[in-house]
Amino acid sequence: MDEIESCECAEVQTLLLVDLLTDNPLHCGFCRKEVDPARLELTAAETEDVAGWFSVASSLYKLWLDSGEYEQYAKERLIDPNGEINVKGLAIARTLSERVPTKLWFFSDTDDGTPTHCPICGAKLDTNVKWGTGCCEGCKIQM
Repeated sequence: MDEIESCECAEVQTLLLVDLLTDNPLHCGFCRKEVDPARLELTAAETEDVAGWFSVASSLYKLWLDSGEYEQYAKERLIDPNGEINVKGLAIARTLSERVPTKLWFFSDTDDGTPTHCPICGAKLDTNVKWGTGCCEGCKIQM
């Protein structure tokens, strides 16, 4: 069994809601390691919302990774800013941001090039990020 790489930062200052093929989609924005929901003092409803979102997001991501007959379908769902998975993910990021600034890691396919603009509002991505290629503070996404 793999040992969980838990965030050991003194304080969680930012969160990423992302599927990194682990059992927990809550990752520290600084060290990128998993953050235990109990450490964040999430309510039962918040924990259930995260788990429900993660179940579907993870399934879509794995379908895309499989590169089989569902790859294109999964990609279309993952890149659709108005699709259910991203709408729910953004709602969770907004809710969690009331406690800790949180961004949804928005899917992008490297075969499509490096994203330069927010897929939601169209603004140029802020490239001053530690992880990924950019973020949109207003839309609460990171890519």
